[in-house]
Amino acid sequence: MKQVALAIVIFYVLPLEVQAIGAVDLYEAQVPVSNQTPEEQARAVKEAFQKVLLKVMGNRRTLARAPLALLLEKSSSLVQKFRYNASDEENGAATFWVRFDPLGVEQLLRQKALPVWGQVRPILLLWVAIEEGRHRYLVDADGNLPAAEILEEQAGVRGMPVILPLWDLEDRSQLSFSDIWGNFPEPILAASKRYPASVQLVGRLSRQSEDDWQARWTLYGVDKARDWRVNGEFEQVLRAGIDKSVDTIAAQIVPATGNNSLSSVQVRVTGVTSFMDYARLFSYLSSLSQVITMEPVQLSRAEAKFRLELRGKAEGLATSIRFGRVLVRATEGMGTNIEPNHMELNYRLLP
Repeated sequence: MKQVALAIVIFYVLPLEVQAIGAVDLYEAQVPVSNQTPEEQARAVKEAFQKVLLKVMGNRRTLARAPLALLLEKSSSLVQKFRYNASDEENGAATFWVRFDPLGVEQLLRQKALPVWGQVRPILLLWVAIEEGRHRYLVDADGNLPAAEILEEQAGVRGMPVILPLWDLEDRSQLSFSDIWGNFPEPILAASKRYPASVQLVGRLSRQSEDDWQARWTLYGVDKARDWRVNGEFEQVLRAGIDKSVDTIAAQIVPATGNNSLSSVQVRVTGVTSFMDYARLFSYLSSLSQVITMEPVQLSRAEAKFRLELRGKAEGLATSIRFGRVLVRATEGMGTNIEPNHMELNYRLLP
């Protein structure tokens, strides 16, 4: 009991670094406005709220089926702060930025039995190769290419953290344009290990005519590799790659409808050797959208056990953890039943 109390004290006293990589701000949006009248502001609030709903719910199909009109009616009451940004020289449009109350948004969605996807999300690594006539190139983190800007912008629209590879000597020693173009999974996944991403998106874009492009996309790291093709304008096919990826990932982590049923599970984690490990583990588990409450059951020098109250089933929690880079499944397997209707999940804490 003293170990539990001491761990909790240290958790609350020590300044902890929040899980920065993989955490995104879902509750703010920016939209263009023509003026600052009350009517225009009311319109802008609803437009921005619809963008926030897409990020929080995670899936375009889920949003399409939601009672959107009823949700938008509540948007003005959930505004936390806002500001107008002056027009810039590039596009000449003024913008309206607004942040909504996170707790209020989540409560509204749960009242309507709609899903809520939390702020800690899998990171998507983007391996993209482009062929434009005889010109072939790779999209990297430092090239300032239009493709990189479009991909990162659309990821922001969907509330998805992404990484573009460096394509430095280390990357090029393991991977080439031909590997990406041929979509060879072994070298792609091997080169991906240096990056803190659990899901990989491989894109191969080729120009068919002046305004017609074909993109072939493959998503790795989900339950099984997913392939699809898109034809259209350059920006359109790039955004489609991000959209389909986020929809696929969200469908595996959050149910299509909000799950108001509750369950409990015990999580056992080995490799916990310091109070900072305890704190990092506690912070990570409590950040997952399925977790309502956490209670320490056992803290020892080698492992930690927590009792978690969940929204939905333990399988949903296990899926979220699988997409993360904090815990890895222990050799004991998925889990064992420790008592009727209660499961224990076994993991090891990564460094």
